[in-house]
Amino acid sequence: MGYKRDVKDSVRRLLYANSGNICAMYGCNNTLVHANTASINEICHIEAVNENGARYNSNLTDEYVNSYENLILLCPTCHSVIDNKQNEEFYTVEYLKQMKQFHEQQVQEALMKKAAMDPPMYLEGYDIGGVVDVYNNLYEKEIKKKYVYKVLNNILSMNAAIRSIVYGIAMLCSEEGTEQVNVHRLYQMANLDLYRYAEILMLLEQQKIIEETRYINPLDGYETEDGDWHLVQDDYLYKTTQGTWYLKNRGRVFVVIYEMFRNKRDFYDFMVNRNLEMLRKLEE
Repeated sequence: MGYKRDVKDSVRRLLYANSGNICAMYGCNNTLVHANTASINEICHIEAVNENGARYNSNLTDEYVNSYENLILLCPTCHSVIDNKQNEEFYTVEYLKQMKQFHEQQVQEALMKKAAMDPPMYLEGYDIGGVVDVYNNLYEKEIKKKYVYKVLNNILSMNAAIRSIVYGIAMLCSEEGTEQVNVHRLYQMANLDLYRYAEILMLLEQQKIIEETRYINPLDGYETEDGDWHLVQDDYLYKTTQGTWYLKNRGRVFVVIYEMFRNKRDFYDFMVNRNLEMLRKLEE
């Protein structure tokens, strides 16, 4: 009869985090989730869910079968190889658990070697007077150089994932000619799972780069299938896909800078790679 397939979201998040977004097969470096794709990742059951599956064990429980201990993340190709019953004698339960442990250990060691924070910057050495002039000509609220320096320092001091989302926001708003952030398209472009993406949007809202305007009342929400009222004030997963987001003043700064760069790749180099020398091009 087999077991019920029911992997909890918390288990999925832990698998993705510990795998480093890389297939756990020895020698395979395939990325599990790419930009614009949400289905390439594979959750493989070490001891199968179905009776005809590889390494099936009838003495387990539904809870264990779908637990972190019995799951491993693989790319589609490696998943099909491991779940082929003709390979069952080689890819045993013990072998797969050892492979998973080795892979996750490698990921952790790589993370430990990576600096937790980027080095400090000195933006004051660059003239951003042109940014101030363009901003003040476009918007009624007047800003000064000190304000722009503060905005840039706050975002550029954050990690690359956050900076790349700000890059995406500026690019989409500029290309679409609107201050409404296309969060659905932004998520499709991002090489992030939904939880990490929503976390970044929440942080950028706190940093006053963007704001969610659809669900601003604490009682805003929707009725569930069970007839309960679900409040979405703090439900960033829901607001990420269903909310309406707009630029705030600080977010407008990045759109202005994006449009001032003649070569849009230069803005990416500045924003994501933190190449401050790209600011010299704004002085030309």
